[in-house]
Amino acid sequence: MPMTSFLSATIDAIETAEVLVPRTPRNRISTSYATLPDAHHVLVRVRVGDVVGVGEAPAELWWTGEDAASVRNAIERYLAPALVGGPAEPRAACIRMDAALAANPYAKAAIEMALWDAIGRRAGLPLCVLLGGGPAPIPIKYVMGMVSPEQARAESEWGIEHGFSVLKVKVGGVLEDDVARIKAVLEVAAGAASVGVDANGGWTPTEAMRALPILTDLGIVFLEQPVDRRLPHAMREITSRSSIPIVAHESMFTLRDGADAARDPIAHIWALTPSTHGGLVPTLDLLGTARTLGLQCLLGSTVELGVATAFMAHIGAAFDTIHRCPVPSDVIGPLYHEGDVVVEGVVITDGHAHVPDGPGLGIELDEEKVAAYAVSGWR
Repeated sequence: MPMTSFLSATIDAIETAEVLVPRTPRNRISTSYATLPDAHHVLVRVRVGDVVGVGEAPAELWWTGEDAASVRNAIERYLAPALVGGPAEPRAACIRMDAALAANPYAKAAIEMALWDAIGRRAGLPLCVLLGGGPAPIPIKYVMGMVSPEQARAESEWGIEHGFSVLKVKVGGVLEDDVARIKAVLEVAAGAASVGVDANGGWTPTEAMRALPILTDLGIVFLEQPVDRRLPHAMREITSRSSIPIVAHESMFTLRDGADAARDPIAHIWALTPSTHGGLVPTLDLLGTARTLGLQCLLGSTVELGVATAFMAHIGAAFDTIHRCPVPSDVIGPLYHEGDVVVEGVVITDGHAHVPDGPGLGIELDEEKVAAYAVSGWR
């Protein structure tokens, strides 16, 4: 099928499977809102003629209210019926999905991801090349959860030994405990790595303001999402007073969030997580908005498995707004799972994520591993 014919072709079938892959007990990334014990994700296959594209929904209930069950229900009951028999072109598919279902961005993103994979496979080109970039390594940081100072020291040592020059520490609890954790990391990182913190919206505005001079004195290099996303006025105030770069993550879920932040800045840097926005198409819109504002972006994470990690790596490689950002991205999923569902995925070395070779996402599902980790098989 020629490429032009492919883009006008129709979607023949959409299949889903649920998998559960345990996370490494060493570092399950406890945050201010939850501990993430495993990856209970949905895999998607989209068939367009003789081409099959693969996607993944790394749903995180505490973020958008989606889990594997809701993703699968949304796809099987609403999205697949709206798409099968319709055009395979991603933006057209996004319009049809939005018409069929108001929210559920992770479910939509998994299908759109599979469509981009299929397009790349048909074109014989990696997704990053289709997007106008190349296979540039993406700088990433090592992330550790809200652990004891002793565990924080051990995790810092692990990250530095594995080549990371930037460490991110989860905070957002009792400030004194957060500071003790940060100091433990700084003791290990001294001269070897810089340190930033991520509150996941866990501090109150008063706590965040109290934390600012402490973090500044400690030499923290970024502060991510200090307060709840429902408090944009507080994000604006903190950003205006901070000499530390403020990163907005939970505050940057939707296109409306981007429009609001364009009118009244809430951060110095945007953290974009493609599945949270509903896929690549809305992510491109947010990247375009950021570029017009002169803002740089990093890629956030919901601790993806190999399929969605590859998708993020291609996006990061394609845009200098991301791979030149002073705060590295979170294309980190393979570091936190005991296994995976792909044959060969993103390789992480020396604090960089490397885009897989091959067309589309550059990955292939390992069907034996999919079966081994399956909660519910393909249907």
